[in-house]
Amino acid sequence: MKNSITAVMMTLALLSGLSVSVHARPENENDVAAELFERHCRACHSKQPPPKTAPPVQGIASHYRKAFSSKEAAVRHMVRFMQQPDAESSILGEQAVTRFGLMPVMSLNTEELRRVAAWLWDQYDPAFTCK
Repeated sequence: MKNSITAVMMTLALLSGLSVSVHARPENENDVAAELFERHCRACHSKQPPPKTAPPVQGIASHYRKAFSSKEAAVRHMVRFMQQPDAESSILGEQAVTRFGLMPVMSLNTEELRRVAAWLWDQYDPAFTCK
């Protein structure tokens, strides 16, 4: 039923000369988190070096893997940090804060932040070395 309503709405929009864009919904948790990253984080954070205006994801993941023994603890910390960034709670250290400054407070809700943080943890590459 939902697909036929969508099809009718798209047909009406096309007949009236309106542009229509169709976005596929992510199929799993990882896709949802990756989409959130693309929409809200990628402007500042590259996935791999070189950095844009903020540390690359692989570097962040590496620091979190060294600082926390469990994904759950790391995700809790990342969510708190994204909700209220401050230099003292930065896992990346003073050098990163001096180089990039503090990130702005994220406008995502807590569940979305949790998804992005869990995705970020999973981006860890043991071959990556922080310089």
